[in-house]
Amino acid sequence: MADHNNQAEEACAHFHCGAPTAAGLKSKDFDSYPMAQVPSIDFPANFPVGSDVIHVSKEPIFSAAECDELIQLAELEGEGLPSTKSGKYQIGKAWIKDMPGVLAWFNKALSSQLFPTLSALFPELLPDASTLRAHSVAVLKYNASHPRTDLHVDDALFAFTIALSPASSFEGGGTYFEHLGRIVDMPQGHATFRPGAVRHAGSAVSSGVRYVIGGFIAAADKVEHVRRLNERGNRYLLQNPTNEMLLEAERLFNWGLLLNPNCSLCHQNLGDTYLRLEQPERAEASLKSQIQLLPQDSDAYFALGNAIRGQASSREAEALAAYEAAVAITPTDYESHIGRAECFAALGEPLKEAEALRAALAINGADVKAWINIGVAYSQTDDTEKAEAAFREAVEMAPNDARPSLNLGRYLAKLSRPAEAIDMFYSAAVVDAEYFEEVKLGVGTARAQQGRLREATEAFGSASRMSPKNEKLKDSRVEMGERAEALEAMAAEMVDAAGELCGTPCQDVVDTSGVSVCGITWADGCGDATPPDGFKPESTVAELCSKACAFYAMQQLEAEKAKAESASNSASNSASS
Repeated sequence: MADHNNQAEEACAHFHCGAPTAAGLKSKDFDSYPMAQVPSIDFPANFPVGSDVIHVSKEPIFSAAECDELIQLAELEGEGLPSTKSGKYQIGKAWIKDMPGVLAWFNKALSSQLFPTLSALFPELLPDASTLRAHSVAVLKYNASHPRTDLHVDDALFAFTIALSPASSFEGGGTYFEHLGRIVDMPQGHATFRPGAVRHAGSAVSSGVRYVIGGFIAAADKVEHVRRLNERGNRYLLQNPTNEMLLEAERLFNWGLLLNPNCSLCHQNLGDTYLRLEQPERAEASLKSQIQLLPQDSDAYFALGNAIRGQASSREAEALAAYEAAVAITPTDYESHIGRAECFAALGEPLKEAEALRAALAINGADVKAWINIGVAYSQTDDTEKAEAAFREAVEMAPNDARPSLNLGRYLAKLSRPAEAIDMFYSAAVVDAEYFEEVKLGVGTARAQQGRLREATEAFGSASRMSPKNEKLKDSRVEMGERAEALEAMAAEMVDAAGELCGTPCQDVVDTSGVSVCGITWADGCGDATPPDGFKPESTVAELCSKACAFYAMQQLEAEKAKAESASNSASNSASS
C-alpha cells in the first residue's frame, strides 16, 4: 500500500489529478482488438481472454498542428531526446515531467481526453476518471539508428500511446502485438489505450523519424499488489545484488505467484533470480512455467538455454534446442545465436559453431570476440585459410585490443610460422602490457620452433617471473635451459654448407617456417632450381643447412635414442618372460 500511495502522490505532483474537464471519447469511436491468452498481472477477471481491450482511435484525437508543435517543443525542452536503453535496444526519450511546455499541454490532454476516454473504455474497473494517475510518461523518438523496442509488457495497469508524427515522415514503425501477429498503425494525432499486460513492441523504423508519447496509468483506488511485488523485487535485481538481496527478491516474486499463479513476469523474474543465485535447476522450472504462459517469448527460451547449460554438460543438446527456439521466434536475437555457437562448440561441431557466430555477426558486426571464436572454430578443421582470415579480421577490427593479435599469434605458431607469430605476440604486448605473461609464453614457444632454445629459455624465464608459483613453468624453463646448452655445444661444430636456399639465408628459412622445414628436400622447397654443388634435389634442408637445423638434428637423435631404448626394454621383457 505504501508504494501505491507514494506513487499516486508523486503523480499528482506533476500530472493532472481530479475530475475531467470534458467527456472524452466512447468505445464507438475506436477500432478494438481482443485480449491475449495471458491474463493481466493484476485484476485478471476484468480482462477476460477474447474481450476487446486494445482500443485504437478511428479519428485523430489531437490535431496535426498541435502534434507538430509538440515535437518541436519536445526536441527543444528535451535536449534532443537523448539515447536511452529500452530492453535490448536504444531509443530517444525525454520524460514529460521534466519539460515544462510539453507538461502543460499534456495535463490539459489528460483532463479533457485521456482520463475520461480511458474511464469510458473500461467502465467496470475505472468508473471514476478522477481516480486515474499518470506515471512514467515520455516523448519517444525512433529512427534508423534507434529503430525499435523489444517485446515486453508494460509495468502498469494501463498504458496509452499517442502518434505525433505524420506517416509521411518515416517508414516502418507502428506497434506490434504478439498475440495478434501483426502491426497496428496509428496516423498522426491518433491514440491507443490498452492494459499494460499485453505483450507488444515498437516495430522498427527503417528511415525517417517517428515521435510518440507513451505513458502508464494507475488508479488511486486500485492497488496493483502483484505489480508492486514485482517492482520491489526488480529494484534488487537492477542493483549489484548481494545474496541476501537476491533471496529477498525471490521471496517477493513468490508472493506475487501466490496472488496470481499465471503472472508471467513473476516466473520470468524468478528465473533470473535463480540464475543469479546459481540455482539453474530452479531457474529451469520457473522459465518453463513462463514459456507455458508465453510460448512465443524468445527471451524466455534464451534464459532457459542458459539455465540448462548451467547444469550438466550432457544437456548441451537440450540447451541448443532452447536457443534454436529463440532464434526461430526472433531471428535477430544476437545473444541466442551466441548461445547456439557455444553449444555447437561443446558438442564438437566447429563448422556449425562458425555458422552460428556468423549469424550473430550479421546482427552485431562489431563483436571482435565472435571473430576470434570463428577463427578458433575453423582452426579445429582443415580450413586454415578461413581460420587465419577470421583472426586477421579481428585484428583489423580491434587494433587496440590485444586479444586478436594474441590469438592470431598462437594460430600462426600452430601452423609453424614462428616469425609471424612472434610479430603478433609483440603487437599484443604493445597494445596491452597486462598480457605480458601470455606474450612471453607464446614467444618462447615460437623461439623453440625456430630452434633458438636460448632465446626460448629467456622468454619462459620472463613468464615465470610473472607467475612465480607456476612450478610446471619453472621446471620447463630449467629443462629448456639444459637443452639449450646441449644444443649450443652441438651447433658449435656445424656449418651451413649451402648458406642459402633459393636466395634466402638458411637461418631465415628456419626462423620463418620452424625447424620442421629441415625435413623437406631441396626439390620440395625450390622446385626445378639447380641445387648447390655437391647436393641433389633429394637433399634435405637439414643436410644443406646443418647449423640452422641443429635443433632438428638434436630432435632426430633424441628420437632415435628413445626408439633404441624402447626396443631394448621390449627385448629385455621378452627374455625375462
